Formats: sequence, C-alpha cells, structure tokens
Amino acid sequence: MMILGQTRGGARMRRGRARMADIFISYASEDRGRVRPLADALIARGFNVWWDRSLAAGQDYTAIIERELKTAKAVIVVWTESSALSTFVRDEAGRARDEGRLVPVMLDRVSIPLGFGAFQAEDFTKWNGGANAPQMMLLEEVLKAKIAGREIDGSEIARRRRSLGNRIRIVSVLTVLALVVGIAAGGRYLIAPPDTEVTQEDLRAELLRLLAEGQLTPEQAITLAQLLEAGALGETQSAALAPDGAAPSAPGAETRTADVEGVVSEASFEAAASDTYRQAFAALAAHPDAQVRLAVAQMASDTSRQAAMQTLWTYAQANPDDPLREQIYLLCGSVGEANDDPLGQRALEQAVNIAPRNPGTWRMLSRSYERMNRTGEAAAAAAVSEGVEAQNAGQTAEAEQQLQVALPQLNAVVAAPVASELGDIAVQRQDWSGASARYERAYRLREESAERSPDSPAAGVLEADAQQLVMSLDRSGRTREACERLRQAQEAHEVATPDEELLQRCQRLRVNIDQRVQMAPQLRLQPQMQRVAPAPATP
Repeated sequence: MMILGQTRGGARMRRGRARMADIFISYASEDRGRVRPLADALIARGFNVWWDRSLAAGQDYTAIIERELKTAKAVIVVWTESSALSTFVRDEAGRARDEGRLVPVMLDRVSIPLGFGAFQAEDFTKWNGGANAPQMMLLEEVLKAKIAGREIDGSEIARRRRSLGNRIRIVSVLTVLALVVGIAAGGRYLIAPPDTEVTQEDLRAELLRLLAEGQLTPEQAITLAQLLEAGALGETQSAALAPDGAAPSAPGAETRTADVEGVVSEASFEAAASDTYRQAFAALAAHPDAQVRLAVAQMASDTSRQAAMQTLWTYAQANPDDPLREQIYLLCGSVGEANDDPLGQRALEQAVNIAPRNPGTWRMLSRSYERMNRTGEAAAAAAVSEGVEAQNAGQTAEAEQQLQVALPQLNAVVAAPVASELGDIAVQRQDWSGASARYERAYRLREESAERSPDSPAAGVLEADAQQLVMSLDRSGRTREACERLRQAQEAHEVATPDEELLQRCQRLRVNIDQRVQMAPQLRLQPQMQRVAPAPATP
C-alpha cells in the first residue's frame, strides 16, 4: 500500500489521522498524484476525508488502516489500471461492498474486477480536477446519503447522472478555460461564457498571475499545466488539450504496446513525460515558495527553461526535508529529458531513489540512457520498469526476476533502490537471510552515493536501509551481528534504533548503542517488518 510520492513500501501505503473520518479513500499507491486532487476537492466541499496524510511516529500502521476503514461511513474505491490489479484495493472494496458503504469512482476506463461490476462507478475519466466540477456534485449527493445512513434514490441519481453527463460533453475546452477566469474574476457566471471573447493568451496570463500570487486552485493548476505543456515538453508531445478536458491517462496505459524488449518507445516515453509533467506541475503550483512556483512556469519557455531548472535543482538539493522534493525532481526530469538537457537524467536518478516504484520514471530514465548510448543501463532501467509494475500488481516472482536481471547493469546511484526493493520482496516471504544480503548491498551503495553528494536523496534514505539491514539480521537469528552493525551505522550516520525490542536485546548482549528509538520515516509507511515477531535473541 502507498502515499504521494512513491516512497517505499508495499503496493499501497497509508498514513492515519487522529480524528475519525467519514470518508475512506482506497487506491493504488502509484495513483497517489491522481487521487490527491480528489481528496482535496472533497475536503473543499466540507467532507472529512482519510487518505493517509499524516502517520505520527510510533503509531501502528495496520491498526490505523483497520480502524479508519471500519469507522468510515463511506468508502470511495478509485478504480484505475493499477488499482484493478491491487489485492489491497480489492480487499478493501470487498469489505465496503459487503457492509453497504462502497462508492466506486473510475479514473481510467478499466474492466472492474469480478464482484464489483454491479455497482455503478462514478465516471471521473474526464474530470478536470475541480471541486465544483459536475462529477463532484453527483458524487457529493451519493456520499451525503451514505453518511446520513439513508437509501440512495437510484432513479434520481441516474437522472442527474445523465444530465451532468450531457453537461460534461457540452462544455468545451475553451469554455472551461473561460469559466476559470470567470471564477477568478468573482464568479459572475457559471455556465454561460462571457460576452467578450477570451483568448488563450489572456487566460494563460491570468492563470500565471494567480500562480505567482499562490492563489491557483487545483482545477486551475491542471488547466495551466495543459496550456504550458507543449512549451515545456516540445511540440512532439501532446501539445493540445486532451479531448473534453480529459485528465492524462496513466503512463504507458496504451502506448506500452509499442515497446519491445529492452527498449522504451518514443510513444511510451512521451506518455510518461506528459503524465509526470502534469502531476508534478499541479503539485508544485501550490508550493509555498514563490521562486519555486515561478520556476515551474518558466520551464515552458526556451529562453528561461535552463535557468528555471537550475533554480529548482538548487532548491531541492538545499531542502532535503521538503515534502514536494520528489515532484521537483520529476518535473526537472520530464522536462529536461524531453529537451535533451543533461540535468534531466540526474533529476530522474534522484527521483527513483525517493520513489522507486514509479514505472513511468524508470521508463523515462531508460530512454535517457539510450539517448546517451548507454544501452546496457537503458535495457536494465526498462527491466526495472517492468519489475516494479509487476511488484505493484502483487506479482512478486516476476518482479524479483526482472529486478535481479537488471541490478548488475545499473550504476550505483540507481542500483541502491533496486537492491532495497529486492530486500522488500525477500521480506514478504520471510527470507530474512536473503533480505539482509540485499539490504546490505543497498546500504553500501547508498553510503557511496551519500559520500559523493551529502544532499542527495540517497543520503535521505540511508537510515532506512541501515534499519532494514539490522532488523533482517535480527530476524534471521543473527542478533549480535545486527547490534554490531547498528552500532557502526550510528557512529557513521547517527542512525536511530528502529524499535524498543531490538534496543533491549542489544543491551542484554552488552552492545553499546544509542538509546534513541525512532523508525525511519520511509519505514513507518511499510508494515512488512512490523508484522512478524522478532526472532529470539542469539549470541
């Protein structure tokens, strides 16, 4: 399970909130960037939503999910290409269905898994991301009925669904853009366009002004990203707005068929770059730092792109704790690689260290290596893309095979997250010896990267690799070795002790370690280590 950013963990990761929420959103981890606008829109309409925003240190991961899922009055299941394959999503959807709390929403046109086809999914495939969009009005009615515990009037909902569906088709792209300006100007009209014609240049200028002032809504940010995409990614990209304001499809959903083994096609790269650009732009449009927001817009201009990329890169390097750091690297990576800028490749390498389970990032990186005639690394990155896709779908045997084939061909910067993912797969089958060997390799590679670049993302996940290594050693029965490795990691990198039980076992073995107990942030999101009882301490 999962959160924003592709971070490390299982197919999806969740973070809890102290207050019980009325609405629980179930989704696949790789769809986090697409689900965030939905959660924000629901909150803007006054709903109390739980979708993993803040897990405090020390809270029990699985207990929080269980509690929030059990107490929610409505469970939104977001069906996409990824979630339809997710065991976790199907399990949560099944529980919601059986208890009469299921509210399905469709972001991709997919075949809904067996057992759920009889439930009408709200069609959000053409949603523009706005809280006031027609789709949100219909969803609000369904949710209010669920929360109030009253029966839903099926015929009335069907009538409104047809009416709103017609409205969605009628409203053209330019009308949507005109509405954005109308809302920004004081909301003098809702459906009817203004008397004077509004050009795209006028609309872009108005949205850029709102961006500079930090006042863009999520809906406006998506619209501005679509307007600027052609300039940022080049004319070979999908320069025009998607039909009917449609949201971008998941990277590679259709164009993956054009790939051949070991090679990422241009169509597949362009799909991944377009989707990545839009999601990262929408996230960064709300960044609190004005220089970041300005640089995001300047990426669309040939004359200012390089300076803007350097501004974003410098900011990301200087602010390792910024929660939107991954989005900065993804924006620089997609735009840089589309324009053959060497900084694009470096940004993509940083991005896979933060969120290694994003197959689109690996596909863009594969194309980048191919462009530089690094064919072995290009094929390996393409294999990793296939591997993490399989891993996200719960196909761990196929994932392990792909990642093992790729690992020897990768450079140290990107080999570390792959070694760590292989460790995670070993943990899933409780192969603690295999896991410790893989985490050992990941830890060693991250140390090398961190030594070369102390501000790199590799340094940021070094503590997680060290803690995974010592926990897997402990569970394999090599507790003394685990304690010694922990002591060495603490001396070299100030790594905290991951849990109280390990601290006590190390103390009984008279290994002098730091008594500070704190799980690395990345590991608070993945419960694999926490589900299995520790092995008995051995000398």
